[in-house]
Amino acid sequence: MWSIVSANRSTAGAMLGLPSRWNVPKRITLATVLRQDAVGTRFAHSAFSRGPEMRRYLARLLPVVSLIGWLVLGAGPAAAADRFGPPWMARVVADRVLIYQQPDLASGIVGPLERGTVVVVLGEQTDSAAHEWTQTTVGYVLSEGVRETIDPWVADVIVRNTPVYAKPNASDAIRLNAREGDLMRVSGVSHGMNGDPNLWWSTTEGYVALDALRPSQNPWSTLWTVPDGLLALNGWWGATTTDANVRAGPSTEAPKVGHLPPGNLVKVLVEGPGEDVQGSATWYRIDGGRYAGGWIHSSIVKRAAQPRANTTPPPSGAASGRWIVVDRSRHSLTLVDNGQPAFVTYVALGVAGRETPTGTYSTWGKYRADDMTSASVRDPGGYYDLPNVPNTQYYLDGGFAIHGTYWHDDFGTDESHGCVNVTWTDGRYIFSQTLPFVLDGQLTTPTGQPATDVVILS
Repeated sequence: MWSIVSANRSTAGAMLGLPSRWNVPKRITLATVLRQDAVGTRFAHSAFSRGPEMRRYLARLLPVVSLIGWLVLGAGPAAAADRFGPPWMARVVADRVLIYQQPDLASGIVGPLERGTVVVVLGEQTDSAAHEWTQTTVGYVLSEGVRETIDPWVADVIVRNTPVYAKPNASDAIRLNAREGDLMRVSGVSHGMNGDPNLWWSTTEGYVALDALRPSQNPWSTLWTVPDGLLALNGWWGATTTDANVRAGPSTEAPKVGHLPPGNLVKVLVEGPGEDVQGSATWYRIDGGRYAGGWIHSSIVKRAAQPRANTTPPPSGAASGRWIVVDRSRHSLTLVDNGQPAFVTYVALGVAGRETPTGTYSTWGKYRADDMTSASVRDPGGYYDLPNVPNTQYYLDGGFAIHGTYWHDDFGTDESHGCVNVTWTDGRYIFSQTLPFVLDGQLTTPTGQPATDVVILS
């Protein structure tokens, strides 16, 4: 039987019509479920080509992976154009749109784009007849047929080999070489930096040429989705005992999406059956940065010391009765509700020389996703461009924020430029619990509204 980690059955599960073994965790109400972001799970309806074993695993897994996501499927935010300007990702929302050579209905037609296609946007303009046009890397489309997307997606590598760069620059270090058929999670699109003229897919492993990836057609990719924030509540932290392959599903047949070194902290969200390996059929669905939503066999993860709560209140109290405490000495974040710890997790903090600043702040600027670029901060300590950083909560001018993280998995350590890095799933949950609330369909809220206090201790 599959189980959400440490989940206690609640009346919410029955209200939602879920089978008893999938009841939602304790403290999760129907209203809470309906407030969460869509997870974007895609169901695999077609016959799979990998044989009966794969069909069996997918049939057992899809109800679990989509436990919350199916309730709000398709309710992702309709973001406005990227506030830093192009390039950005957009998805075709019409059944079909035509690509024109020029922003003119009388110009030549290059071809069609089908619903769901992801395109790279280079700009927008209006013609003399008041038609609004979106310029893409393949031509011009009427803007009404596309919409910016901040949601990550899984890609197949479609070339024999492609370098994955550490920065959006073909002269920078190569982190790894991806091979044809590998799965990669795309977070956004970046322009080249430091003189590089190219556009790049930003992935959780680094930067990849645009023509090297396409939306995945591998059935296993439907399982590798970013977990819903509700699953963060009852997860637990473990540590890898050896080099750990992370896979798209709970089977050695599932493609590898990455690996973690021995001793790496990893948050376990779901425990359940999969392929029997050395006498154990238990697999863990994990949280993290690069591989959130992936699967690791239970034999290579042991329970670690859990993060310790710190409920130190703001010096002047918290008007809402809720605040956040970041304890630098423990590398922990605690969400405090009326003096009691409501949630605690490990975080990554600023490295030496760029320490996370101590003090009392507030979550005055919240974005479901925001671009973080060295061009927008003073003294960035090197160049970088990170599109669609998830669940960003700015608390201090200069780019300091609590945010989800997709480019590393070094939680419980010093790894950031000063921000408070949380896992992808933890970020979703914390974002939903702080002020100001960002409504479904909104990317952000106006500044100047009540915010949640943040206490950062040395």
